[in-house]
Amino acid sequence: MKRTVTRKQHAVLEFIQRYLGEHRRSPFIREIQLGCQIASYKSAVDRLNALERKGYIKRQPNKHRGIKLARRVPPESQLVKETAAREASPVEGVL
Repeated sequence: MKRTVTRKQHAVLEFIQRYLGEHRRSPFIREIQLGCQIASYKSAVDRLNALERKGYIKRQPNKHRGIKLARRVPPESQLVKETAAREASPVEGVL
């Protein structure tokens, strides 16, 4: 399983880590959306789902503040370049 994160996912991880340190509780998804300047709620959920699949966070179902860090936040040097990730998986049917 690929455990590298994108720059945007890394920003979410750092926000969660900062929020936990300051407030001693996990943020709402809406707080993550606003704090990371994510355009839509769904995009914030998608990033959280990706981070959960990669093992960086654990989420408790039906809990408003149910996000826990499961692994250390990786340094920025280990981030996947988003343009390289897009080039590696081309969209089919595009001419």
